[in-house]
Amino acid sequence: MENRDLIKNAVNYINNLGSTETTLDDIAKNAGFCTDYFNRIFRNYTGFNVMEYVKFRKLNRAARMLRTAHDRDILSIALDSGYESHEGFARAFKEQYGKTPSEYRESMKGKQLVWADNELNATAVAEFRHVLPDFIEMDSDEAIDWLLEKDAKRYGYTAVTIAINGSKIVSDKNSFGNGFLTIDNFFEDPYLTLVLDDLRNLRNYIDKLLLFKPSHIDCIFHKDVTFDDVKATLDGIKFKSIKEKNETMYFGEPFVLPKESQEYEIRKLEASDLEAVDNFIAEYPDEIFKKSGGFGLKNLLKKPLEQRTLSQPFGVFNGNKLLSISYDGLQSTHGFCINNCVSTPNLPGTPNDAIKYLYLTATNAAIEKGYIPFEDTQFDKYAKEHGEFDAFELGFEKVNTVYSIDF
Repeated sequence: MENRDLIKNAVNYINNLGSTETTLDDIAKNAGFCTDYFNRIFRNYTGFNVMEYVKFRKLNRAARMLRTAHDRDILSIALDSGYESHEGFARAFKEQYGKTPSEYRESMKGKQLVWADNELNATAVAEFRHVLPDFIEMDSDEAIDWLLEKDAKRYGYTAVTIAINGSKIVSDKNSFGNGFLTIDNFFEDPYLTLVLDDLRNLRNYIDKLLLFKPSHIDCIFHKDVTFDDVKATLDGIKFKSIKEKNETMYFGEPFVLPKESQEYEIRKLEASDLEAVDNFIAEYPDEIFKKSGGFGLKNLLKKPLEQRTLSQPFGVFNGNKLLSISYDGLQSTHGFCINNCVSTPNLPGTPNDAIKYLYLTATNAAIEKGYIPFEDTQFDKYAKEHGEFDAFELGFEKVNTVYSIDF
């Protein structure tokens, strides 16, 4: 096993420690290294000394508890994070977050948790630049501004994704115009997205990135290119497959539901619907939710609203029976707001028209809040299995195409 894989295992081990105490020797032994060598190589791959990273993760976990565990006082969170006093915890917390725990808790009231709050990308750039040191880390806020100024329709989703995921940005040109790369670590392997001016830079980037041994790279361009153009540009490079996926947005008026929709009751789910939600969850095994496109939905529904990474669930009812739930993502950055896809698990026996009316209702709610509906899944096979309608039929407009390369 290569050093990179061993370091990944060590990082995952630390990420999953929770409140468990550990030592450098324990982590080194778990990773299969001698202690002195391990600390040095860990820093090369992550940018942290080992115990600095342990501290970073414990404080990150404490930050999430401050936001979600409203019934816990700060001292109990401090003790759970390995600190013996409120003062020591407050000092360390302020050093990492720039605010005391009480100031942080107050400032985050009512703010929804997003992927970036998990700080899973903290080690992304160090790992990447260990393999490709010629790349330069770029400021993510500057990248977001550049994308929105360049073409907000074309790059709005990418800009929002950078903010929501806490993506890291690197470039080999010290500029955004010729292309740059976003890196996310919330999957087992780093998830890479190339933002490029033209196909010539695609070949240049891919040749370099192969040294990083990526399993997957997404590519988007400043102007439209074809599938055949992308494939021809990669001639001679060994890869498993290339797929293209449309990114679309809806800029029209709210949808008018037909009279037939009145057969169902469709509404935003409230605390009074918990029994119906529990029955809905209990009716089908987890595997059904995964196959239906509702991966993770069952677990999300069990969490308090403030702990969910998605928001605004709606339900479609036939009498007292909950037929399906919609989940969407009201996401924004630098003033640009999108409704990131509406998930409507189509469980066995759910009428297609009920799914469609639920989708339209959830989309309308986002429009009324000033969010632009975004969609990249309600097409082709997925669309046929989730209401038998696709986003283009509803008036969504293609704004970009993503080319996904699997290696």
